Amino acid sequence: MKSYGICPASCGEFVQGMIKEKEYLSSYAINRFSKVTLEEKISDVNRGPLKARKAMEEVFRYFNLPKNDLKNISIDIKSEIPISKGMASSTADIGATIRATLNLIGRDLSEYDISKLATKIEPTDSIYLKENTIFNPLDASVVKKLGCFNTGKVLILEPNDKLSTKHIRKKENYTKLKRQNKYIIEYAFKLLEQGIRNNDLNLIGQACNISSVANENIHKKKYLSEIMDISKEYGACGVNIAHSGTVIGILLECDMDESKIVEKIVEKKIDKKYKKIYTADIIAGGLRSE
Repeated sequence: MKSYGICPASCGEFVQGMIKEKEYLSSYAINRFSKVTLEEKISDVNRGPLKARKAMEEVFRYFNLPKNDLKNISIDIKSEIPISKGMASSTADIGATIRATLNLIGRDLSEYDISKLATKIEPTDSIYLKENTIFNPLDASVVKKLGCFNTGKVLILEPNDKLSTKHIRKKENYTKLKRQNKYIIEYAFKLLEQGIRNNDLNLIGQACNISSVANENIHKKKYLSEIMDISKEYGACGVNIAHSGTVIGILLECDMDESKIVEKIVEKKIDKKYKKIYTADIIAGGLRSE
C-alpha cells in the first residue's frame, strides 16, 4: 500500500520581520514541489531523511498510534527544490511527509494543525496554507489571513551559496537587529495586505522591496541594489528575498518578458554570483495528495 504527499516550494518571503515583539513572515508558493511516497514494506525499508521520519512520528504521536508501527514504512522523496537556499526545501519535505502519513492512516488534520505539527521539528513557514497569511514561523499562529494571491511569476536568481535558517537565527544580535526594522516591517506588511486584497502585484512588490532592503542589516545579498535598479528599469513589480536564505526573486506580471532583465543581469556580470537564473509561476499554497 502506498500513500502520497506533495508540497510546493517558496521563493523566500514577500515580507519577514517583527510585529510588536514577535517574528512573522508571509511566504508565497511556486510551482516546484517535494513529492513524498510512503510504502509499507517487509524488507528494503528506506528510513528517509531524519526530519521526514520525525514528521511521521509526530503524526503517530498526535493520534496516539504505536511508534513501533513505523518500522516497516519506507520513505521516498523526490524534490525539485534546491537545498539551503531559502526555498523551503526541508519545510516542503516535512509537510509532504505529514500529508502522506495522514493519507496512509486514513486520518486528516487542518492545514493549521499540520503547520503546528511541523514547528515541533523546526521553524516553518506559511506554504502549507492555501491563503497568504501573516504567520509566526515558531508556533504557526496566524495574525491575519490576507487572501489567496496565485497570479504572476518570479524570476529566481540562485547562487551556489547555501545558508541554513538555523544558522541565521543563531546570529549574534539577531533579535535586536530584527527589532531595529520593526516599524518599517509593520508598514511593509500593511502594503502587502493592500496588494493581496487588491490583487496588485506592484503594491506587493513595494512591500517586498522594503523588506528586502531592511533585511540587509541581518544578511546582505550581493548586488541587491543593482538587481533592484535593473528590475525597476525594465518594469518589474519588485524584488523579494529569502530572508534566511540566499535566493532573490524578481516579481513579474504573467505577460511580462523577463529576457531583457536576464540580458542586463548577464551584461552587469551579476550572473557570476547568481549562476542559476530561471522563472517559476506563483501558485496557491497548500499540501496536495496527488
